Amino acid sequence: MLNRLKLFFYILIAIAWFGIVLPYFLLQTNWGAKYTSKLLMYWIPNYDISIGKISHSMAKPYELTFENIHIQDKTQSKNNLTANKLIVGLKSNHLLQYQSFAYVYVFDGEINVASNTQGISTDFLQLNHVSINYENTPINHKINLINLSGGIKPWNSQVLTRQTDSEFSFTVEKAQFDDLSIDSILIEGNQKNRQLNITNFGADLSQAAINGNVSVFPDNSLYVNRLKINKLNYQSKLDIAHINKMFMDWPKITIRKLSILNSSINLPNFIIENGNLEVSNLNYQQGWQLEKSNLMFNAENVIWFDESINNPLLQWHLDNDQLIIEHGIANWNKGNINFSGNLQNKSLNIDSLIASGIYYQLPNNWYQSLNNLDINNDLFTQIKIKQFILMPSFIISTNPTLPFQLDAFETFGKNVQLQSKANALKLSGIISIKAEHGILNKINLEKPDLIINFKPKCSEITFSSLVEKGFLEGEACLTNPKDVQSLTLQAHTVNSQILSLWHIINNPLNTNKFTVELNGTLDPLNLSGKLQTNNNFYSIDNNRLISY
Repeated sequence: MLNRLKLFFYILIAIAWFGIVLPYFLLQTNWGAKYTSKLLMYWIPNYDISIGKISHSMAKPYELTFENIHIQDKTQSKNNLTANKLIVGLKSNHLLQYQSFAYVYVFDGEINVASNTQGISTDFLQLNHVSINYENTPINHKINLINLSGGIKPWNSQVLTRQTDSEFSFTVEKAQFDDLSIDSILIEGNQKNRQLNITNFGADLSQAAINGNVSVFPDNSLYVNRLKINKLNYQSKLDIAHINKMFMDWPKITIRKLSILNSSINLPNFIIENGNLEVSNLNYQQGWQLEKSNLMFNAENVIWFDESINNPLLQWHLDNDQLIIEHGIANWNKGNINFSGNLQNKSLNIDSLIASGIYYQLPNNWYQSLNNLDINNDLFTQIKIKQFILMPSFIISTNPTLPFQLDAFETFGKNVQLQSKANALKLSGIISIKAEHGILNKINLEKPDLIINFKPKCSEITFSSLVEKGFLEGEACLTNPKDVQSLTLQAHTVNSQILSLWHIINNPLNTNKFTVELNGTLDPLNLSGKLQTNNNFYSIDNNRLISY
């Protein structure tokens, strides 16, 4: 009887050894790892799985450690997961399933994620020094996260589509969002009711420090509660138009408060040096919307094409559905500009615009640019200036066709309105221009005086000046900057060769007292009419006297 008990005991030991203990230790060998890989691929036929080593400790009976593990979806060219070590905590009530775990730790690996990935679920996912490549995102952008560490609970594939509530905290050494690179990222937050809340965000962008908090709503619109950027130094070969196109497929963005401090931007034809921007209630929806914002901007220098604006300051606030422009100050071309007003219903209303000490050289194509000027933009479609004052300044044009300059140049404008209509600039109001001295194509002008009264059908112009030892006065009516309905010049003790130098008549008579009455076009130049001198009348056609 005793011998039979011993035999039965030996059989139990053998069964335990060969059925439990031996397989337990064999699974922790290279052979066991390969066998487990094949077994998992049999259970999960859509994936290729390779495991270098499996470890287990009796102290943690529901925990498995995998080393040198590779998992790849057979429909994709890249591994879904590559890791030096993967620790999996099994659920005691679901030991034999392979998609739901108590916890998963990933060490020193790389994860490639697609928006349609159907992966594991776990109560807690911990990543340590892991890189993540995320393509085919809901907003059609490519995201790469390098050397990420942190955790999220819980985790499943529905987290990516915000179908599951979760909490997370991560640090990332480097992130690539399309062509934008961000370093040293800290991100903390949660996901609840399909709303993603980033409660704390910090990063370095182009050596700038960024921090803030952001929410992503279920419709993918962004709500930025606070965003602060300090010492940004951004350079790009893309101009403003191309950068705006990058935002075209972005969702709706609402920014409650944005601060950009001690920052510089360098783009083709647009530079901001050491600028500061504080703006609240800023919106983006197929274009930036500032109509309901509060804003303060200043900089050491702003360069727009060839124009340099020094020490600009712009400040406005929202009051009863209109933007009150408190300050608009800048130094420009050795002088200064100061204005205030409001913006309402797509109209920029300037109460007062004062400039002084300006030294400005017009570009050679200034007249053509004036004809093609279009003031339409996202903020306003017309400009109304209640009062405009230009105190002593200097203006010069070196256009070889008709060069001129005005010294101690002063301008006063009242109720001036600019509006773009039918590809043409419409103006109204009165502008008065005076100068101490001027030169118009080699002709000296003393005390020149010009008044322009912009009317709907015809802009009325009156002009007078001391010329040489005489006096010249005139008046004109222009239906637009190119077309002259009428032009009259009266000269007293002024040599008529002035008409040739000013390209009015190519072959004038030699006289010191004359009256010219003309009509035609300025661009191209084609004037016709008559000249009167000494009670004689002469016909003018295409800027030439044709009868004497």
